[in-house]
Amino acid sequence: MHATDTYGVVCAALTSTFRIPEDELSPDVTLEQLELDSLALAEFVLVLEERLGVRADSGAATRSTTLAEVTAHLDVLRAAGAAAR
Repeated sequence: MHATDTYGVVCAALTSTFRIPEDELSPDVTLEQLELDSLALAEFVLVLEERLGVRADSGAATRSTTLAEVTAHLDVLRAAGAAAR
């Protein structure tokens, strides 16, 4: 998968799990701007892990993390997972 595919999964997780309208999502928006609290951040990471088949550390998504940063981190994890196969 390409970065755009990962970004799509990130956005889909936010719209389906947290009911955030698509028009509020952009690569430079932070999770804080989307009003995700610490519990929501933990749930967000779990949803992404499940959807993408990766294991992310808890620091992968903090309130100051942008959607582009989340996507880049997940792409690195996915590439490492694919290389390990």
